[in-house]
Amino acid sequence: MEQSINKPFTWNGKALCGEWLVSLKVDGVRAIWHDELGWQSRAGKPLHNIPRWNGGPRDCELYVDSFRDTIIATRTRVRKFDTPPIRPEHLYGIDQLDPRLQFGTLLNPTADAILHHLSRSRSLGFEGLVLRQGDSWIKVKPEETHDVPIIGFVEGRGKHVGRLGIVHTPLGNVGSGFSDQEREELWTEGQAGTLVGQILEVSCMEFTATGKFRHPTFIRMRPDKKVSQHELICG
Repeated sequence: MEQSINKPFTWNGKALCGEWLVSLKVDGVRAIWHDELGWQSRAGKPLHNIPRWNGGPRDCELYVDSFRDTIIATRTRVRKFDTPPIRPEHLYGIDQLDPRLQFGTLLNPTADAILHHLSRSRSLGFEGLVLRQGDSWIKVKPEETHDVPIIGFVEGRGKHVGRLGIVHTPLGNVGSGFSDQEREELWTEGQAGTLVGQILEVSCMEFTATGKFRHPTFIRMRPDKKVSQHELICG
Protein backbone atom coordinates (compact mmCIF):
# COMPACT_ATOMS: atom_id res chain seq x y z
CA MET A 1 0.00 0.00 0.00
CA GLU A 2 1.44 3.36 -1.04
CA GLN A 3 1.08 5.96 1.72
CA SER A 4 -0.02 9.42 0.57
CA ILE A 5 1.53 12.38 2.37
CA ASN A 6 -0.42 15.45 3.44
CA LYS A 7 1.81 18.54 3.42
CA PRO A 8 0.54 21.44 5.57
CA PHE A 9 0.62 25.03 4.35
CA THR A 10 2.14 27.82 6.43
CA TRP A 11 -0.34 30.09 8.22
CA ASN A 12 -0.54 33.56 6.68
CA GLY A 13 -1.32 35.30 9.98
CA LYS A 14 -4.97 35.95 9.12
CA ALA A 15 -8.30 34.81 10.54
CA LEU A 16 -9.77 31.55 9.25
CA CYS A 17 -13.30 30.53 8.37
CA GLY A 18 -15.11 27.42 9.52
CA GLU A 19 -14.35 24.83 12.17
CA TRP A 20 -10.73 23.74 12.62
CA LEU A 21 -9.34 20.85 14.59
CA VAL A 22 -6.31 22.04 16.55
CA SER A 23 -3.40 19.64 17.02
CA LEU A 24 0.01 20.08 18.62
CA LYS A 25 3.09 20.13 16.40
CA VAL A 26 6.04 17.95 17.42
CA ASP A 27 9.53 19.04 16.34
CA GLY A 28 10.52 15.65 15.00
CA VAL A 29 10.92 13.66 11.80
CA ARG A 30 8.03 12.61 9.58
CA ALA A 31 7.93 8.81 9.39
CA ILE A 32 5.74 7.12 6.74
CA TRP A 33 5.26 3.36 6.64
CA HIS A 34 5.54 1.60 3.26
CA ASP A 35 4.71 -2.10 3.13
CA GLU A 36 7.58 -2.84 0.75
CA LEU A 37 10.20 -0.46 2.15
CA GLY A 38 9.37 -0.05 5.82
CA TRP A 39 9.62 3.34 7.54
CA GLN A 40 10.66 6.16 5.20
CA SER A 41 11.18 9.90 5.69
CA ARG A 42 9.14 12.43 3.76
CA ALA A 43 12.16 12.65 1.45
CA GLY A 44 11.86 8.94 0.71
CA LYS A 45 14.97 7.99 2.69
CA PRO A 46 15.00 4.91 4.94
CA LEU A 47 14.59 5.49 8.66
CA HIS A 48 16.26 3.04 11.00
CA ASN A 49 15.64 1.56 14.46
CA ILE A 50 11.89 2.26 14.46
CA PRO A 51 9.60 -0.54 15.68
CA ARG A 52 7.74 -2.20 12.81
CA TRP A 53 4.28 -0.99 11.91
CA ASN A 54 1.73 -2.68 14.16
CA GLY A 55 -1.51 -1.79 12.40
CA GLY A 56 -1.77 1.75 13.79
CA PRO A 57 -1.09 5.05 12.02
CA ARG A 58 1.03 4.80 8.88
CA ASP A 59 1.96 8.51 8.84
CA CYS A 60 3.62 9.65 12.06
CA GLU A 61 5.77 12.32 13.61
CA LEU A 62 8.72 10.73 15.37
CA TYR A 63 10.33 12.51 18.30
CA VAL A 64 13.03 11.18 20.64
CA ASP A 65 13.98 13.70 23.36
CA SER A 66 15.27 16.33 20.89
CA PHE A 67 15.45 16.90 17.14
CA ARG A 68 19.16 16.05 17.21
CA ASP A 69 18.58 12.76 19.03
CA THR A 70 15.75 11.94 16.64
CA ILE A 71 18.01 12.43 13.62
CA ILE A 72 20.80 10.35 15.17
CA ALA A 73 18.42 7.54 16.10
CA THR A 74 16.77 7.30 12.69
CA ARG A 75 19.95 7.64 10.59
CA THR A 76 22.09 5.08 12.46
CA ARG A 77 21.94 1.88 10.44
CA VAL A 78 23.39 -0.33 13.17
CA ARG A 79 22.60 0.75 16.71
CA LYS A 80 25.51 1.64 18.94
CA PHE A 81 25.60 1.83 22.73
CA ASP A 82 24.91 5.58 22.63
CA THR A 83 22.23 5.53 19.91
CA PRO A 84 18.99 6.89 21.42
CA PRO A 85 16.43 4.06 21.49
CA ILE A 86 13.16 4.48 19.62
CA ARG A 87 10.10 3.09 21.36
CA PRO A 88 6.47 2.92 20.16
CA GLU A 89 5.55 5.89 22.33
CA HIS A 90 7.94 8.07 20.32
CA LEU A 91 5.61 7.77 17.32
CA TYR A 92 2.75 10.29 17.14
CA GLY A 93 0.07 9.42 14.62
CA ILE A 94 -0.80 12.09 12.08
CA ASP A 95 -3.11 10.37 9.59
CA GLN A 96 -4.92 8.87 12.58
CA LEU A 97 -4.41 11.75 14.99
CA ASP A 98 -2.70 10.68 18.20
CA PRO A 99 -4.84 11.66 21.22
CA ARG A 100 -1.70 13.19 22.79
CA LEU A 101 -1.68 15.79 19.99
CA GLN A 102 -5.34 16.78 20.15
CA PHE A 103 -5.75 20.36 21.34
CA GLY A 104 -9.42 21.19 20.85
CA THR A 105 -11.29 22.95 18.06
CA LEU A 106 -11.69 26.53 16.89
CA LEU A 107 -14.70 27.99 15.09
CA ASN A 108 -14.00 30.92 12.75
CA PRO A 109 -10.79 31.66 14.69
CA THR A 110 -9.36 35.16 14.72
CA ALA A 111 -5.61 35.70 14.45
CA ASP A 112 -5.52 36.50 18.18
CA ALA A 113 -7.25 33.21 19.02
CA ILE A 114 -4.76 31.24 16.93
CA LEU A 115 -1.83 33.04 18.54
CA HIS A 116 -3.28 32.35 21.99
CA HIS A 117 -3.38 28.62 21.26
CA LEU A 118 0.13 28.83 19.83
CA SER A 119 1.38 30.39 23.06
CA ARG A 120 -0.30 27.62 25.07
CA SER A 121 1.29 24.93 22.92
CA ARG A 122 4.73 26.50 23.33
CA SER A 123 4.31 26.61 27.11
CA LEU A 124 3.75 22.84 26.98
CA GLY A 125 7.02 22.32 25.11
CA PHE A 126 5.66 21.80 21.60
CA GLU A 127 6.94 23.43 18.42
CA GLY A 128 3.61 24.87 17.36
CA LEU A 129 0.22 23.91 15.99
CA VAL A 130 -1.36 22.23 13.00
CA LEU A 131 -4.89 23.38 12.18
CA ARG A 132 -6.93 20.80 10.29
CA GLN A 133 -10.05 21.13 8.19
CA GLY A 134 -10.46 17.89 6.27
CA ASP A 135 -7.45 17.50 4.00
CA SER A 136 -6.47 21.16 4.47
CA TRP A 137 -3.73 21.41 7.09
CA ILE A 138 -2.11 24.67 8.22
CA LYS A 139 1.03 24.78 10.37
CA VAL A 140 1.49 27.60 12.86
CA LYS A 141 4.93 28.32 14.34
CA PRO A 142 6.19 31.25 16.46
CA GLU A 143 8.99 32.17 14.07
CA GLU A 144 8.77 31.81 10.34
CA THR A 145 11.48 29.55 9.02
CA HIS A 146 12.12 28.36 5.49
CA ASP A 147 13.55 25.10 4.16
CA VAL A 148 15.76 25.81 1.15
CA PRO A 149 18.27 23.80 -0.91
CA ILE A 150 21.99 24.51 -0.97
CA ILE A 151 23.00 25.35 -4.53
CA GLY A 152 26.59 26.36 -3.79
CA PHE A 153 29.08 27.26 -1.07
CA VAL A 154 32.36 29.10 -0.50
CA GLU A 155 35.22 28.77 1.94
CA GLY A 156 35.36 31.11 4.90
CA ARG A 157 37.86 33.86 5.54
CA GLY A 158 39.97 34.77 8.54
CA LYS A 159 39.32 32.31 11.36
CA HIS A 160 37.06 30.30 9.05
CA VAL A 161 39.70 29.51 6.43
CA GLY A 162 39.57 25.78 5.76
CA ARG A 163 35.92 25.47 6.67
CA LEU A 164 32.55 26.69 5.45
CA GLY A 165 32.05 30.42 4.98
CA ILE A 166 28.61 30.80 3.40
CA VAL A 167 26.15 28.69 1.46
CA HIS A 168 24.21 29.86 -1.58
CA THR A 169 20.46 29.20 -1.77
CA PRO A 170 17.79 30.27 -4.27
CA LEU A 171 16.67 32.87 -1.69
CA GLY A 172 20.13 34.32 -1.01
CA ASN A 173 23.35 33.61 0.84
CA VAL A 174 23.41 32.32 4.42
CA GLY A 175 26.54 32.83 6.49
CA SER A 176 25.49 33.29 10.11
CA GLY A 177 24.23 30.85 12.71
CA PHE A 178 26.72 28.05 11.98
CA SER A 179 28.84 26.74 14.85
CA ASP A 180 32.53 26.12 14.20
CA GLN A 181 31.88 22.38 14.29
CA GLU A 182 29.04 22.70 11.78
CA ARG A 183 31.26 24.75 9.47
CA GLU A 184 33.91 22.06 9.57
CA GLU A 185 31.48 19.21 9.01
CA LEU A 186 29.66 20.95 6.16
CA TRP A 187 32.94 21.96 4.52
CA THR A 188 34.00 18.31 4.59
CA GLU A 189 30.72 17.34 2.94
CA GLY A 190 31.23 20.09 0.38
CA GLN A 191 34.67 18.77 -0.51
CA ALA A 192 33.19 15.29 -0.83
CA GLY A 193 30.59 16.59 -3.27
CA THR A 194 27.60 15.82 -1.07
CA LEU A 195 26.64 19.26 0.25
CA VAL A 196 24.90 20.79 -2.77
CA GLY A 197 21.30 19.65 -2.88
CA GLN A 198 20.92 19.21 0.85
CA ILE A 199 18.20 21.16 2.67
CA LEU A 200 18.80 23.66 5.44
CA GLU A 201 16.33 25.50 7.63
CA VAL A 202 16.76 29.28 7.72
CA SER A 203 15.07 32.03 9.70
CA CYS A 204 14.97 35.62 8.52
CA MET A 205 13.53 38.94 9.64
CA GLU A 206 11.79 39.57 6.33
CA PHE A 207 12.26 39.40 2.58
CA THR A 208 13.69 42.06 0.31
CA ALA A 209 11.67 43.59 -2.52
CA THR A 210 13.27 41.04 -4.84
CA GLY A 211 12.17 38.11 -2.67
CA LYS A 212 15.52 37.37 -1.03
CA PHE A 213 16.33 36.75 2.63
CA ARG A 214 16.99 39.79 4.79
CA HIS A 215 19.30 38.96 7.73
CA PRO A 216 19.09 35.16 7.36
CA THR A 217 20.31 32.83 10.11
CA PHE A 218 21.06 29.14 9.80
CA ILE A 219 18.91 27.01 12.10
CA ARG A 220 19.78 23.42 11.24
CA MET A 221 20.17 20.91 8.43
CA ARG A 222 17.07 18.99 7.38
CA PRO A 223 18.26 15.54 6.24
CA ASP A 224 14.66 14.36 6.48
CA LYS A 225 13.66 16.51 3.51
CA LYS A 226 14.61 16.61 -0.14
CA VAL A 227 14.21 19.01 -3.05
CA SER A 228 13.24 18.35 -6.64
CA GLN A 229 15.75 18.91 -9.42
CA HIS A 230 13.58 21.75 -10.73
CA GLU A 231 13.67 23.53 -7.36
CA LEU A 232 17.43 23.00 -7.11
CA ILE A 233 17.98 24.72 -10.47
CA CYS A 234 15.24 27.34 -10.40
CA GLY A 235 14.61 27.93 -6.74
